[in-house]
Amino acid sequence: MTISRALSTASVLALFASPALAELEANQVWADWKDMMESYGADLTIGSESSSGGIVTVSGLTANFELPDGSMSISIGDIVFTETGDGAVSVAMSDSIPVEVEATSPEGEDAKVTLTVVQPDASLIISGDASEMRYDMVYPMISMGDLTIEGSEIPEDLPLNLDFQMLNTEGFFTITDGDLRNYTSDATIASMTMNMEFEDPEGNGNGSFQFSLADMTQTTTGTLGEVNVAMSASEMVQGGFRQEGTLTHGPASYTIAADGPDGAFQMVASAASGTLFGTFNESGLSYGGTNQSSAISISGDMIPLPSVNLKMAESGGTLKMPLVPGEDPQNFGLGINLTGLEIDDMIWGLFDPTGQLPRDPATLIIDIAGKGILTEDYTSPEFAENPNAAPPGTLEEVSVNNLLLTLAGAELTGDGAFTFDNSIGIPIPSGVANLKLVGGNGLLDTLVAMGLVPEEQAMGARMMLGLFARPGDGADTLISTIEMKEDGSILANGQRIR
Repeated sequence: MTISRALSTASVLALFASPALAELEANQVWADWKDMMESYGADLTIGSESSSGGIVTVSGLTANFELPDGSMSISIGDIVFTETGDGAVSVAMSDSIPVEVEATSPEGEDAKVTLTVVQPDASLIISGDASEMRYDMVYPMISMGDLTIEGSEIPEDLPLNLDFQMLNTEGFFTITDGDLRNYTSDATIASMTMNMEFEDPEGNGNGSFQFSLADMTQTTTGTLGEVNVAMSASEMVQGGFRQEGTLTHGPASYTIAADGPDGAFQMVASAASGTLFGTFNESGLSYGGTNQSSAISISGDMIPLPSVNLKMAESGGTLKMPLVPGEDPQNFGLGINLTGLEIDDMIWGLFDPTGQLPRDPATLIIDIAGKGILTEDYTSPEFAENPNAAPPGTLEEVSVNNLLLTLAGAELTGDGAFTFDNSIGIPIPSGVANLKLVGGNGLLDTLVAMGLVPEEQAMGARMMLGLFARPGDGADTLISTIEMKEDGSILANGQRIR
């Protein structure tokens, strides 16, 4: 099953956790729920319906979805809509919701995935009026488990355990009426944990993955368009779906562990707090996040050390890319931020036991933006599963807004801007890059003195720097201006090097 199919499954589960527009009568609430589920491509089967005294009871409800490479069935079970007498409607759902996904790979291999969503003692109260409904929700626990995977290429005795839980989710969801319904949500989640374990059926090893987040606050705004789970991301945008949201969290951690014939391996990572954000609209997909006070520890039999330990004051990244093909250039971007990277003294001691190199925290910052013309829907399953697919567009512009690397007493900074000529089928760049290196010769001298770099290699490096750089203001400072011309020539500080 592809990643896109898994994301579609998650989207449907989120749909039932945050239901659609309802009037303040139980019958109208149920009618609107049916309309919304069917608008998302659901084929509903209902065991029975009854209405009496302001209470609507639905039994045996199942939502079936057709996917491009298979199908999905969600056994929602029983739902009771009850008018509370004060203008609101309460909704009670089954504590357990089985989900089944069947898919066929491009090679014709069939697979089936089943799991169960559990939400005991959930509370959902709908209030407001016809123009804007408010859903106040309390979920003491939402969990997913009982995972099974079957298929012709999957061993029948594959031991794979999944346990996912969210505890104490509280918040509200509002939705306004209209041709396209706008919505907002605000919620807090006490904790989120996931534990996955597996074993090699032939007894060659086992592995596990644990993940946890605590103290989460989530806000989201968007528009519910005419979409269904079989659509690609591009088709969803064209159908009117929009979403923008932010999640802040407290302590976070994950652990990856494996044990096999070559020995054991473990990686543990943590952060004191962080922020995640995302936007999904006609301008494309944009997401990213930051973590504060991160730490990573790697250990295992394949590492010639007891452990490798790293710390970072701040880490994060951003990614922006267009979604909807068109004739005009669209924006894309990439950002990387690793600030205050500290390496364990034990690692420093392996190659610098006398402390000749400065051990100040390192930093890497990259900020790239650009424009490209998107010609294909790269989010469609057909494109993702085509091994011979050509690039989905052309590169038009790239700007390096910021480049910063500080390491062992040296600092490299830079920026630049380039345009691309695509007339011959491959992008030919033209533009200028500006670079500045401070402390580079001093670092090279120290590496030579330590015996880590042979003198003849250092001499070659200095000769190369002489071709591309010139002295700048200040001690041990080199600057370089690299210019690429439309005719394919390259100049370094005004001197042609190609």
